[in-house]
Amino acid sequence: MDHPEFVRRWKAGELAVDVDRSQALALMNTKILPGRFRAAHHFWSWIWMLSIPAALAVMYFYRWWAGLLILLFVTPLISGATKKSSMQFMIDHALENATFYEYAVEKGVLRIRPKA
Repeated sequence: MDHPEFVRRWKAGELAVDVDRSQALALMNTKILPGRFRAAHHFWSWIWMLSIPAALAVMYFYRWWAGLLILLFVTPLISGATKKSSMQFMIDHALENATFYEYAVEKGVLRIRPKA
């Protein structure tokens, strides 16, 4: 499927796109994607990493149970959202850029199928 057909069918809601999560995360650290996607990913990755020492600080300086709640619930939510957004960035950029679309399909980052 060529790029214009992909864009048309995606906007019509006819396609489902599966994104390889590990490859999407690896591509986030390259210059293939525009800076706005990389910047957003790096920002939320840092927030995720800093939520761990923040939770420990809350445990120590405030209430142990509040820090534990942050560590058990907030930190995994941020981590999952960061990974999910990197996969969405792949789809968004594939819709905008025909060269990236062809690269991503060829490398197996994107697997496109008709919606069931």
